Amino acid sequence: MEPFTTHTGKVAVLDWTDVNTDLIIPARYLKRVERVGYGPLLFADKRYLPGGAPEADKPTEHGPVDPDFFLNKPESQGATILVVRKNFGCGSSREHAVWAVAQAGFRAVIAPVKGEGFADIFEGNAYGNGLLPIELPIEEWETIAQAGNGAEVTIDLQALKLTLHGKAGDQTFTIDVPETQRHRLLNGLDAIAETLLDEPAISSHEAQAPAWITPQPA
Repeated sequence: MEPFTTHTGKVAVLDWTDVNTDLIIPARYLKRVERVGYGPLLFADKRYLPGGAPEADKPTEHGPVDPDFFLNKPESQGATILVVRKNFGCGSSREHAVWAVAQAGFRAVIAPVKGEGFADIFEGNAYGNGLLPIELPIEEWETIAQAGNGAEVTIDLQALKLTLHGKAGDQTFTIDVPETQRHRLLNGLDAIAETLLDEPAISSHEAQAPAWITPQPA
C-alpha cells in the first residue's frame, strides 16, 4: 500500500448526500474477480450517457460521457481529492466502492460533520486501502466545497493539517485521524502488513507452543 504523508491535489466536488455504494460502484460489476480495473466504473450509471457504461469484463470500453456530471467537468480532470456530502458510502459493505474511488486516482475523501460524513464500513474500508477519509466541521467543509472543482488542497497527515490554497491566500484546518490509522497510512501498512511486522515474535511463539495446541499428524 502506498504511504500517505503529504499530498497536494485538485478537488472534485460531489454535491449529493447519502451516496450509497451501489451508486459508487453498481452491483453488476461485483462479479469481477480482479481487485484492479475499477477506476472507469466509478459512478458508472451517472458518469456516462444512457447505454454508455462499460461492461464488467471490458472496463475501459465505454460510450460517451455525460458532460454535466461533476467528474467530467474540465476543471475536475486530474482531481485527486473527492469532496462529498454527509453519509457517503452508505448501503452495502462492498469494498469495491473504495477500490473504485482509489483506482480513479483519489487519495482522500472529504466529508462534513464528524461521525456523520461517512458510513462506518466505507470509512473502515477506506483506511484499509490507503484512501484517507477526512471529516471536517461543516463551516470548514463548506469553505472547501464552495471553492469548487479544481481548487487546490494540501493534506499533511504528519502534521494533521489540511490547507486550501486560494487566490486570497491559504486557509489551514486541523484534521482528526485515529492514531492507529494514521500510523498505518504514514507507513503504507494495512492491518495484515502491520501484523507481519511482528512475524519474528509470532514465529518464535509458535515454535515454542505446547504440543497440546500444536496440530498433530493424522
